[in-house]
Amino acid sequence: MRSPFKSIRSELTFIIIVTGILIGVGVGFFIYKTTINKALESARTQIKTTMAFVKASRNYVRKTLRPRINELLATGCTNEDFILEAQSSSFFTASIFSMVNEEIPYMTLRQVAIRPLNPKHTPNDTELWMIEYLRRTKQKEFEGITVHEGKDYYIKAFAVIPKKGCLRCHGKIEDMPKAVRNLYGVKEDPNWKVGDVQGAVMVYVPFDQVLSEARRNGVVQGAMVGGVFILMAGIILLILHFKVFKPIDVLRTKADKISKGEVDETIPFQSENEIGRLAKAIDRMRISVKKIMDMMG
Repeated sequence: MRSPFKSIRSELTFIIIVTGILIGVGVGFFIYKTTINKALESARTQIKTTMAFVKASRNYVRKTLRPRINELLATGCTNEDFILEAQSSSFFTASIFSMVNEEIPYMTLRQVAIRPLNPKHTPNDTELWMIEYLRRTKQKEFEGITVHEGKDYYIKAFAVIPKKGCLRCHGKIEDMPKAVRNLYGVKEDPNWKVGDVQGAVMVYVPFDQVLSEARRNGVVQGAMVGGVFILMAGIILLILHFKVFKPIDVLRTKADKISKGEVDETIPFQSENEIGRLAKAIDRMRISVKKIMDMMG
């Protein structure tokens, strides 16, 4: 196939530019992915620690605080039939996390559910999709980057699967403690079912800045690497211009003159490399042609 380029110089220039762009794009993409992966690993570590705290808090309420408070309430030590601050795992966890949040302000904890007692725990569209996903796939956890309130977040969620003790507050209104009914003004039965996914506990870590930084680093460093490659290749191309292409152009001009019978001008050669040897060969040809022309008169 015929080459679209009329000179090796233009062909090499094209190859250098295309190669530089490809290298820049490749390096940029690698840096982008590396930055994202590092940020994800960091977010996973932070969320793992937070989730361990959340699960431990909820289990502590269920296994220790709630039974103990129930024993105390049974003695008639108070007129209250439910101590929200000690018997609700969601309330207890949220209260503790709000204090932790003062030290880690960028992290958000959301405890959402279908038909929650507290209207603040009503899931948004994204959270509702996650709950439905956990229900449909029967998985207990979900993680990924998603959009929340117009921003990118890395989210880790684990399913809320009620046990029998949860139905006291999340089953039917008539079974609820009076304190819970009065606090939230419940008007319909939550009707949670034991063993079914009824909600999720989610931890949000902002990822907007990470994504922007990864894109910026990928573009800047990719452009730098590609630019450096093109610059270095350009310097090499410039050296080739003076060492190879320009001498070849001179020899081509001399060969053209010889073909037209202009054989008196000596062809200079100043090196013993390939170009010098080519110059010598063309000069020998010039001498031979001159001799033939002289013989023919």
